[in-house]
Amino acid sequence: MIAKNNKVVNKLVSISLVLTSIIYLYTAGFGVFSVVNQRAIMMMLLLPTIFLSRKDVDEEDIGAKKRILDYFLAILIFVANLYMLFIWEDRAMVLGATNPLDIIMGTIMIIVLLEATRRSCGLFLSIISALFILYALMGPYFPAAIAHRGETWTRVVSFLYLTTEGIFGTAMGVASTYIIVFVIFGAFLEKFGGGEWFIKLAYAVTGRYRGGPAKTAVVASGLMGMISGAPAANVATTGTFTIPLMKKTGYTPEEAGAIEAVASTGGIFTPPIMGAAAFLMAEYLRIPYATVAKSAIIPALLYYLTLMLVVDALAVKKNFLGQSPDDLPKFRDVMKEQGILSIPLIVIIFLIVIGYSPMKAAFYSTLLTILVAFFTPQTRPTVKMILDALKQGSKGCVPIISACATSGIIVGIISMTGLGAKLSYTLIGLSNGNLLLAGLICAVVALILGCGMPPTAVYIILSSILAPSLVDLGANPIAAHLFIFIFAAVGALTPPVAITAYTGAAIADANPNKTGIKAFRYGISAYIIPFMFLISPEIILIGEPLLIMKNVISLTIGIICLVVALEGYFIMIFSKLPRIIMGLSCIGLIIPGTTTDIIGFIGVILAIGLNIVTNKNNNKQLKKKDSIA
Repeated sequence: MIAKNNKVVNKLVSISLVLTSIIYLYTAGFGVFSVVNQRAIMMMLLLPTIFLSRKDVDEEDIGAKKRILDYFLAILIFVANLYMLFIWEDRAMVLGATNPLDIIMGTIMIIVLLEATRRSCGLFLSIISALFILYALMGPYFPAAIAHRGETWTRVVSFLYLTTEGIFGTAMGVASTYIIVFVIFGAFLEKFGGGEWFIKLAYAVTGRYRGGPAKTAVVASGLMGMISGAPAANVATTGTFTIPLMKKTGYTPEEAGAIEAVASTGGIFTPPIMGAAAFLMAEYLRIPYATVAKSAIIPALLYYLTLMLVVDALAVKKNFLGQSPDDLPKFRDVMKEQGILSIPLIVIIFLIVIGYSPMKAAFYSTLLTILVAFFTPQTRPTVKMILDALKQGSKGCVPIISACATSGIIVGIISMTGLGAKLSYTLIGLSNGNLLLAGLICAVVALILGCGMPPTAVYIILSSILAPSLVDLGANPIAAHLFIFIFAAVGALTPPVAITAYTGAAIADANPNKTGIKAFRYGISAYIIPFMFLISPEIILIGEPLLIMKNVISLTIGIICLVVALEGYFIMIFSKLPRIIMGLSCIGLIIPGTTTDIIGFIGVILAIGLNIVTNKNNNKQLKKKDSIA
């Protein structure tokens, strides 16, 4: 009986997921619903699937009881959203006493949403949201710096449930318009072989160079990360292929897991298709998405340059050679078999650049993905494949939706209690008006929250609390938001709770803590570059062209010096003293300023000259054929 019920429930879940994708593809192409309808319909269809998709469905007695509770919670959150669809227009037009049924439904919505978020995103975000609710209710009992008059439960529920300032706020608006259609596009691209093509293409291009499998992981995971937007999930997919190859080449399990984790993490802030927070950033700043993508180009390129140089340095130290061309897929064959899948990617970039809305660009590119897939036997779609892609698209949005809705609780309470302004004043006071010190405080907070929360949720919360303070202290608005976005992303890469690195460690059968430490080291540029564009927006392509060129070149050379200092190799092997000089030169080069740049360049020349004189023997052993990919 349980098994039969489970089949029915699974069918309902599949129908709900497919229907959601169809509805939101339609709105992307032909126009959205009214504000609350657009958001509530998505939550009504997707959030119940969190409770209906449990994996312990085959347990006996206790399993059956759990299923009954799951069904009950799924019905409750469905009804709470359905109720909102019917009453929101009346509540928006009429002022007066709050309907008791509204409060009941709002209470159900908040409680069940917190449980849904616990199941889909982890306990931390739900606990933080519950603490914020407690803060709203118990305001007078908090320290004077953040105390407030206190709110009644009725007012808290009304504000969070019945307005577009809480659960149904901006984050849910962006999730139900831009984010879902991009996730669906990524699902279609992957379903028709996009992920497999990325890996084959990367392997064909990089496999012949020393450390080839690791370089394949960097390229493939970066490409996959752009369309998945979920670092841990990206590790779990591409890592199953790249990590065993790296280990087979000779990389240790910890190195293989760390390289894959760092490569997968960068995709979330790599243009043209970035993570969900990038769309939120465009909405918050009221700028085109293309502007956000443009600002992330240099940080993303430098991040992957750092990782590629680290991988190459490891290959040199371990004397790894490239693989024989006979053992690699041929570039021409890879492009012939599945290269047609590059057309939708090119089109989506082109449409965004020429000014199409991200929704329209993703909608047309999704349809184009289906169309071009018919042209080769390897990618030719079937009805089942299309339905599976629709299902996977909405399924991939479920944790994003729950995170956005729950983050709306936090943002709503920050707004209704005035906490944002109080914390902004506190941050400015703690930093004594120093932008870099304020940035350091923001980075620490983002990393702590990022250890246990999705990057999107961290960005939503901190962009409303800390970004205004950074702007008040002189940061460019785009730089302030991108700063928080990147640190929110690398929180999952940072020990002691490096979730992305731990995922790589599990696949590599490696020590999680050692993998996390290595991932932090390999991804070190992500902790440095944001500080540079915070004080020098030229790094994110804002400013005079000559100054942009100067600062980007200096930072690039500084990053190379950093890799030399850490790993001891770039074009040549460096001995200890030159490495130390390179590390000091790095500091001068990454800090914007003509004087510091000159000092840094002098240090680089000194280090190279000293190394040539003192380290001749080691460098003679390097062969030209093993040059950097």
